[in-house]
Amino acid sequence: MKKKILILFKAPYRWNIFVINKLNKFYDVDYLYLSKMNTNYIATINEVNTFIKTKKIEIVFFDVDYQKFVHLFFIRKIKNVKKIMFTPDDYERHDLNCITAGACNMILCCCPIASLKYSEKGYSSYFWPLESDNNILKDLNKAKTIDVLFFGRLNQDRKEYINYIKSNNIKIEVAGNDDNMSYENLVSLINKSKIILNFSKSTWGSVNSIHDRGVFKFFYQFKGRVIEAGLCGCACVSEYAPQYNLLFSDNELLQFKNKEECVKILKDLLNNPEKLKQYTSKFRNKVTNFFEDQTFFKRIYNEIEKDSVIGDNLIRVPYWYLRIAAKQILLRNINILNFKDAFSNLLEVLKITESSKIYIKAIILIESLLNFLWYGIKGLLKFK
Repeated sequence: MKKKILILFKAPYRWNIFVINKLNKFYDVDYLYLSKMNTNYIATINEVNTFIKTKKIEIVFFDVDYQKFVHLFFIRKIKNVKKIMFTPDDYERHDLNCITAGACNMILCCCPIASLKYSEKGYSSYFWPLESDNNILKDLNKAKTIDVLFFGRLNQDRKEYINYIKSNNIKIEVAGNDDNMSYENLVSLINKSKIILNFSKSTWGSVNSIHDRGVFKFFYQFKGRVIEAGLCGCACVSEYAPQYNLLFSDNELLQFKNKEECVKILKDLLNNPEKLKQYTSKFRNKVTNFFEDQTFFKRIYNEIEKDSVIGDNLIRVPYWYLRIAAKQILLRNINILNFKDAFSNLLEVLKITESSKIYIKAIILIESLLNFLWYGIKGLLKFK
């Protein structure tokens, strides 16, 4: 009999289906969307714990990236389960997430470098590719009528690449933001393509990490387009990212670092059909044999099934993290007119600072009271 698990998603996103399908192969899966739970911090914890008890849940998977209140203290209050944190976009939130991870038994990252960074801190951490379900992403054996395809979000850097490719007489189609396309249509489009073009730079214009906000223009990221292309039986040519060097050899995934290199690789493959065929076969075989869920997640499943517990390497919770957590506790469905809930949430703020020095307790409590009044009044005026 499969173990019963709960996935706590932050909200209904289209990529959630990959997590559900991945885990459904090995577990009896339930899931909740925290965005749909219109309760305050304490009530949300109680609702989740009641669900766990009623459904006899044994493992909870926590979606933590950009989640406003699933922090160390929230996860600690989820009772009598094995706790696994997963991070689709750890690159901007690693400093925050690595403290949150102190409440978990295992960390699953959609980036192999992020996984290594958690392992460096003593956590039990594993890389798991997100878009890797061959029941959704499959080779349909369609005729290859598109030379080069890019699908995804467009920013200025990517537009410059695409314009340069077009100016070199390479036929490229652009599907735009893939959030606006069903997976069925996307898979059909990929299958019609000879080469999928992948860009690796983050797209927001600056990196908004906790400590380096606005310092760096971009980070190189692992992108799911690489896996999606291989599972659909297509070749992929990718912008450089160090993550790919951990997963592919040089001849398994061709990479470029500038527009000129990109065009040179594309022309070479498109002008040499036999070379493209051989490269496509090698790339496709690597992806399907190594990254597909049934094979790849089996190794992680075996580790989850072990009873080992990660070492407790977290000595203290830093002041900056306490400030963020306190604010998140108070602002979860804030209602300034509900004095009982307000008081219980302020008590939670005091509890998370109980091991802190007296001046830190005082600063966080004063800031919390000011946050409560400010955001509570703003919410009340907005409601009216």
